Amino acid sequence: AFPHTAINVEIKGRTKAEALAEYLTNADALARTLQSTRRRDVIVVSFKQEAVDRFHQLVPALPVAPGIGGAANWLLGGKSPGDGVVAFQLPITYQLGGQTLQITTKDNVARAHSEGYAWHTWLSDDGESPTIWGSLLDMGVDGVMTAKPKAFAALLRKRGLGHELHGR
Repeated sequence: AFPHTAINVEIKGRTKAEALAEYLTNADALARTLQSTRRRDVIVVSFKQEAVDRFHQLVPALPVAPGIGGAANWLLGGKSPGDGVVAFQLPITYQLGGQTLQITTKDNVARAHSEGYAWHTWLSDDGESPTIWGSLLDMGVDGVMTAKPKAFAALLRKRGLGHELHGR
């Protein structure tokens, strides 16, 4: 229905327990649905690295973004974020054990770009405003997952940018 619109698909679970088995079942179902698509502008992601890995194993032609495990391996351990990864899709900050970790930083975005990855920032707990969006654009992020797309688009126009930020 939207052949010229990049699509982000997140593998999730329905239960509050977020059981891994449910994520893997959903990864299998998504793989069956997308296995014959010719599109390459779809990115599949999940909080659960195991779900991303399962999906990529079943449909290796489609790009993925890493789950928390793959992102942590790359951010903290200097390791690969996983097979098939083309972009990071992460928040600005992440709460871990009462600590706030800065995830989307100018250095992390630059490192991702130097290694061939795009950087997409999810905005949820970090708030949304033209100031935050401007800071992300100044860092060079490639995409912003916003709940206020019209206001964000207005900022892009004001800065002379089109919608080219959806892909790298």
